[in-house]
Amino acid sequence: MAHLKANSIDFDFEATKHKGDATFITKKATTKNYKCYISVGGDGTFHEMINGLMQANLAEIPTAFILPIGTSNDFVRQHGIPKWGDEWLQMLQDFKVKKHNAGLLSYLENETKKSRFFINVAGLFYDGYIVRATTLRKKPIKTSFQYLLLILKFLFKYQPPKGRITWSKGELSGAFYTANVGISRFSGGGMRFVPHANPFGEELAVTIASDMHPLHVLLSTHYFYNGKVDKHSKTTCFGTNTLSVAPITQNEILVEADGEFLGTAPCTFDLIKGGFGLVC
Repeated sequence: MAHLKANSIDFDFEATKHKGDATFITKKATTKNYKCYISVGGDGTFHEMINGLMQANLAEIPTAFILPIGTSNDFVRQHGIPKWGDEWLQMLQDFKVKKHNAGLLSYLENETKKSRFFINVAGLFYDGYIVRATTLRKKPIKTSFQYLLLILKFLFKYQPPKGRITWSKGELSGAFYTANVGISRFSGGGMRFVPHANPFGEELAVTIASDMHPLHVLLSTHYFYNGKVDKHSKTTCFGTNTLSVAPITQNEILVEADGEFLGTAPCTFDLIKGGFGLVC
């Protein structure tokens, strides 16, 4: 804080104590019309802050920035935002703002309709399953390697549910290993399930992987990181402005967004073009 004051940067701050606090604090703060809202934390805290900004329905799009101190920091990896230091301060002082897309996800939580904005990657099927598993863990995931180990641990327990995925130009039905809807490219500590994502583009990026034997998934792990998941024989990649997913059996399809477990399908995804300004 002393460094900010030394650089003549005026600011107010409020600390979070519990999950969801950042959304409430930010929404309340919008009544003061700040020039910029800065999240200090990881992807989850930034996700909450953006939800607070978007839920406020401001007359002008809000401007956001992030000081990354989280575990995976997938969002800043996309934009090259540095950690605390002279480079971060310089980026803030230069204040170059680009209109960044967001996604709006509508889903069910205990059979009640809910909605959430996301700014990185939302996932269904195994992605939702594994994020719920991490949420239920007593010990938090502290490294990307731990997250990968957890993914592999549950592979042989997972039974892919059947669903119907519909978008403006097509439809797929069957059992799916995973489906990802992206604004930005990175998730899960550097994985690239949606390498075709463009946070300033015209569409949501979608990658759908049909059901695979767990051993096939293990042998395909390198595709998750090298940006060539579209070359895999079991994947379908495309762009769209809207997407819907619904179960076609009694088995639940679990849903997560930006690493936060949300609930179940049926769900819809819609592009919010230029939903907020990002200092980058």
